[in-house]
Amino acid sequence: MDPFEDVNRSEARMNYLEPQQEEIAQADFEQRLRESRPILAALASPGAGSSRTVTDGNKRAQAIPENERCTAASFVRTRAQLAATLTCANIAELRREIELAAQRSAKWSRASGSSVDRVDSGRVYDDVVASSYVELERFQNHARHCKPHALDRQSAMAHLRSMAALRYEAAPWNIWGGQRLDLGRTAAEHMRGGTGSSPFVSLSEEASQLLLSPDDDNEYGAKAIAENANELHTYTVPRVTTWTAEDIVSILEDGTENDEPALAWVSDTPTEEREVLFLGGNLDDYRTASASNPYKTSGTND
Repeated sequence: MDPFEDVNRSEARMNYLEPQQEEIAQADFEQRLRESRPILAALASPGAGSSRTVTDGNKRAQAIPENERCTAASFVRTRAQLAATLTCANIAELRREIELAAQRSAKWSRASGSSVDRVDSGRVYDDVVASSYVELERFQNHARHCKPHALDRQSAMAHLRSMAALRYEAAPWNIWGGQRLDLGRTAAEHMRGGTGSSPFVSLSEEASQLLLSPDDDNEYGAKAIAENANELHTYTVPRVTTWTAEDIVSILEDGTENDEPALAWVSDTPTEEREVLFLGGNLDDYRTASASNPYKTSGTND
């Protein structure tokens, strides 16, 4: 049965954003993010009687005790973490955000004449990638084979924004709890092989381990996919976009008796597979490597 037909069709319609709507939402979100950045005092025009234009924001900033002020390193690191968790930036976008934040913070040092608070952008990048991203692999026949079967034009960030809106707007009635459970059911159905109406895409923590999967007799099982796919692709995705078996189990534990079969199945997923689901239609934005499948044992697939 189509999981969206059964439990979540209204959510699928509600959460879907047309590409134009998503672009507008993205532009609005990025504008708000820019407005939240600390703004240096603007230089006054010559003859204005002051070397600085003091705004209300400047006054509030100046009133903050020095030992409570954000350091340049903290500012850059926070900007990077926001890029990973709020905008679902890929690693190229993350690096650009870090460089822009570092350039902005460098102005503070020049303005104060201090060279103490210099930012190691490379270290910030490495730390944020290690803490907020995960590298996953996926067997595919072609590069384009990384789209979900449902909501394939809705990006990972659009999904996160929709879920955040549900949590905020529906919190008094706990409607989000029901929507979260429905999405957990869809994720479980996907892991059980019901991918036809799923907004998720399957990946693996370690693709070579799929060869050890016990589902030898299943032509659509993990081992068969590993041995027949043409290519092996690597993706580095924000952790907030991923759903692990442990995540799904945690959600289904709040379900009903009808969820017990799915809960038991996901709980017993072979540890060799380490399947991880990506929620979004833009997985290709996160591709960091691709190669021919080194484990392929059969003829070419189309």
